[in-house]
Amino acid sequence: MRNTAESTYFVLQEIDAVTGSAIAEARIHIADLEKLGAVLGCSTTQLSGSWELDPGDLERLGAICIPPCEPDLKLNHIESWHPIRETPYLVHTNFELPLMLEGRKPLAVFHDAYPAAWLTETLARFDPFVHSGRLVRRIIDTPFTEAERARFPDFQGWRRAFFSLPGQEWRIDAFLLVLKVSAKTGWDEVLERMEGSLLGYEDWQNDWWIERKARRLEAAGAHQGK
Repeated sequence: MRNTAESTYFVLQEIDAVTGSAIAEARIHIADLEKLGAVLGCSTTQLSGSWELDPGDLERLGAICIPPCEPDLKLNHIESWHPIRETPYLVHTNFELPLMLEGRKPLAVFHDAYPAAWLTETLARFDPFVHSGRLVRRIIDTPFTEAERARFPDFQGWRRAFFSLPGQEWRIDAFLLVLKVSAKTGWDEVLERMEGSLLGYEDWQNDWWIERKARRLEAAGAHQGK
């Protein structure tokens, strides 16, 4: 169940058509979720997602915000609030492409069963920059096991797509090594730190993330023990 406080906050975004990432954001507070659902055309149980907006939607949203406001018409998207936004640094998810084009992220990795619409759309945004030489791409497809094939009849297998900055291709091989080791030993703090570093996170950011994860696991264990 979603936290009540979190469920009343949402984020308006201006989405860049080229990168598919937000280039401007504004947090809004909406207490009446029934009215929000009416604006977005969904039930209150479907509000943990994202939607495209037109100017009429924005006007109606502004009227039910606390306090009421007139959102900038450039804000063409809304998504539900997520606790990850409280992280004290920019989490790269959904910002991979612009961060790479700015040289701030050396490696991005995407993984899912294919064909998946979101994966196809995401990779397509990277294509022009791969063709121009600004990014390097490697795609690795892995067939399903028999059990997976029965579970995912509409998909062909697993696809993992890597993008690196030129000269940083070694990070792809290192990431694959991390996956190979984890398959034998299981995931641990050392591998998590290596993964974060390969993706371009700083040491202090990896420290914060790992400590947060440890606290959450500790809290979950304490709750289960009650």
